Amino acid sequence: MAVKIARWIMLFCALSAIIAFISGFENVVAASTNQKIVELWRLLGFIVFAGIFTLLAFNPTRYVGIWELVIFHKLAMTVSALVLMKDNAEGAGFIGLIDGSLAVLTIIAYFLSKGYASWGFFKKRVELSNNIGAK
Repeated sequence: MAVKIARWIMLFCALSAIIAFISGFENVVAASTNQKIVELWRLLGFIVFAGIFTLLAFNPTRYVGIWELVIFHKLAMTVSALVLMKDNAEGAGFIGLIDGSLAVLTIIAYFLSKGYASWGFFKKRVELSNNIGAK
């Protein structure tokens, strides 16, 4: 049951990234020439995260380090947004709220699905590979 809950959490995160992707087109179109590449980078990042969230939803113990990278990114963005809020940076509060929420949801799903178990699988594969190479 815990893995199913984690799966639904991660699918919700994927859906939120897809919605952000769709709503981000307006920013790309409205961006100045100098800002267009930054907005495109951001827009395409939403699709990358939608894909990562989906992969983690269906194979939570297969990808070594991916959970931790996602959690790091979402926490780092949250902290950055909070720091920038004191300077009244446009959109920082919203970004902090969204990425903070995604960080909390991802951490919950990580523990519910035992995403940390991928490291044990990785260790076994390395040991097996070393044993094969030693023969």
